[in-house]
Amino acid sequence: MTVGVNISHDSSICIKKEKSIEFFEESRFNKNKYWAPYPDDFDYISFKNIKDFNDVFVFACYGTLENSHKEVVENICNKYKIKKFIYNELMHHVYHACAAFHASPFNEALAVVIDGGGANLTSKNIYRESDSIFYIDNQKVKEKYKSYNNSRSTTLFQDFHNRKKLLKIIELFKNTSQEKNILDSFFTENDCLYRITNNYNPGDLFNHLCDTIGFFNFDTYEPGKAMGLSSYGNTFGERNEDLAKQVQIATEDYTIELIEKALSYDNTKNIVLSGGYFLNCVNNYKYTQHFKDINFFVDPCPHDGGTALGAAVWYDHYK
Repeated sequence: MTVGVNISHDSSICIKKEKSIEFFEESRFNKNKYWAPYPDDFDYISFKNIKDFNDVFVFACYGTLENSHKEVVENICNKYKIKKFIYNELMHHVYHACAAFHASPFNEALAVVIDGGGANLTSKNIYRESDSIFYIDNQKVKEKYKSYNNSRSTTLFQDFHNRKKLLKIIELFKNTSQEKNILDSFFTENDCLYRITNNYNPGDLFNHLCDTIGFFNFDTYEPGKAMGLSSYGNTFGERNEDLAKQVQIATEDYTIELIEKALSYDNTKNIVLSGGYFLNCVNNYKYTQHFKDINFFVDPCPHDGGTALGAAVWYDHYK
């Protein structure tokens, strides 16, 4: 048995047995939406479903610079006397890809992952992975492309409540997506192309939109609400719904370009989509219409909660 534990927002556990998988999202038990553990608050109600703490635990999270996740892992392992565990902050997008692929009907696929931010480029680097492409089958997960961004490092991205500034950011995003930005840097390592950029990614853009229009719940963005609001907006103007519409269209075009890039890496016609951005059902449908000869599968749990499943299947299939 392998236990995957997501210790970032939407915290969850996955108990993978030989012939069954049990999945629990902690907020369903503690009634605290988006709940994530902290070093001084790490009690999981769902842990009561784990019968044997001598099994392997694989912890999933996004990258941090303050080591708070490492402290959470240490506290959990100490409390439950867990001896065998794996913790690697660099695996966030890998776990997203594994969760999507192993829920799909495919024997091989290209995985496209987009979220608000995953692993840091290095343990001391503020650039975080924002979108990734993998080739994946039942024997291997191979990185093909990764984009790391630090969009909030530039002055333009500081005044979050300025609607006119958000419109400028949307235009900048549309004109500098993927490899169009001459200020980006690129390098190749182990047959994977890495992009380093100060521009936004789709997850960032929706988070900034939430800041601007007030879709914010305590310390958590509400991008899902912004995605829904976009259906009522125009492609011009500064009303909440108009800004949401413009962000929706800009991120749709960006993702189409990223999927086209993915298809250039392999001849497979199978694409799996994961990461919190793919909770956007309207845009997901548009991708299927744009690429009519491609077989799409959207991770049924594409947000960070799903990385508990990804961590468990990664250990069983690829470790």
